[in-house]
Amino acid sequence: MKPTRGPPTPIGVRGPTPPPVKGEGDGREEGGGGPGRQYQRSDTTLPHEQSNVICPITCGCQNSLLDIMEKTQVVSHILRATRKILENELIACFSLTVAITNKDEISELKQVQQERNSDLDRTSIQYTVLGSIHGKGVCLDTPQDVSLLLTNRISTNLRKNLKLNNKTEGLGKLANHTCCDVHWNANLEVAAIEHHKDSSIVPMAILRARKDIEKIRKF
Repeated sequence: MKPTRGPPTPIGVRGPTPPPVKGEGDGREEGGGGPGRQYQRSDTTLPHEQSNVICPITCGCQNSLLDIMEKTQVVSHILRATRKILENELIACFSLTVAITNKDEISELKQVQQERNSDLDRTSIQYTVLGSIHGKGVCLDTPQDVSLLLTNRISTNLRKNLKLNNKTEGLGKLANHTCCDVHWNANLEVAAIEHHKDSSIVPMAILRARKDIEKIRKF
């Protein structure tokens, strides 16, 4: 067996709700599954990014879920890049997230999260993320956080809605948490897929690269 130069680059996020970093990108190569393949940016790519909307796979740009499961792998229970990932490119999705859109319930969630995370004797909420889709506020919770939230004293409506998750599958939960700028290379964001024939959109939690992420090749 040939020795390796090092493990693939780990995906690192900062805290439960890091601020998104948006940009136009540059359409460089390395995208879409391998060296030499180039992302195509359509006229709707940038407006979609700015509205937290994911382009359809048929768009083929870095704001779509094209080849999303091939960009990362799990090494020692940590999500790592399998190839170079470009700034603003989608990295991974979170599985089975719950979307809360009612303003009162979002406010309640914020309060519960703040109280829980300020108590050093309790497990913190890690992957709850606030955002908006087409200007409408959304709070997304992952299964890990939902199980914690359900142990709190919360309203009946919030408890009911926390049990309604989407069917999206992904490895986003295995991103490593970091508190330093050096290893912070991904943002946790709210997003939804744009369906041209379906007016309903289902919010999901995604990881987006806040800068280029290099893959350390194996030899």
